[in-house]
Amino acid sequence: MTHFPRLLPFSLLLCWSMGSVSAVSPRRPGPYVLPCAGVTLRAHYVADAGENAGPGFSFHIENKTGKDIRLEQPVPSSAHWYARVGVRWLWRASAGRGGALVDALRENGPMFAYQSAAAPEHAEYLTVAAHGSQDWVVTMRDHPAIDYKPSCARCNYPGETEYQAVFAYAYLPNAEEHAPDLLHCGLRSAPVPMPPVALHAASLETH
Repeated sequence: MTHFPRLLPFSLLLCWSMGSVSAVSPRRPGPYVLPCAGVTLRAHYVADAGENAGPGFSFHIENKTGKDIRLEQPVPSSAHWYARVGVRWLWRASAGRGGALVDALRENGPMFAYQSAAAPEHAEYLTVAAHGSQDWVVTMRDHPAIDYKPSCARCNYPGETEYQAVFAYAYLPNAEEHAPDLLHCGLRSAPVPMPPVALHAASLETH
């Protein structure tokens, strides 16, 4: 696995501490959650997620614990993009809610979590049975938070050549939200290698 990042811009921590890049995130630092023990999230890029669906990602959650777990959808709740400049991987952009590292230098450290100011009216949940797993595919077209957009003008680094994505889930319920077995820890995938920008653009044009 490629280790990253050696150094991340302070803007990442600042934007999440001010409420994430999501317009609906709370405007205050935190809260945060620790990484889950016994539950893992994996992700892979999919060039064609289905008939006329375009590119997306396949996700896999493994629950090695002895109890069912429940996650508030969407899962993952955020995507974090990195670009390689020379020998370093630098943070580039984030989208979604919940999952940014509290300490950018601790890859396996605590994550800022999303917590709504009110209980969701029509919440949907993903349940993974004890010692079970769950697989699913999400298209970029249907999930804007995971849309691959390395052309973000404000985030460009001179000399960037490769891209990776990290997907995360970090959610804490509102006090009025009653969902048994809701996961109260965070998940982050390993870095997911992304195709060159030109190939991704060509894939979009064919759908």
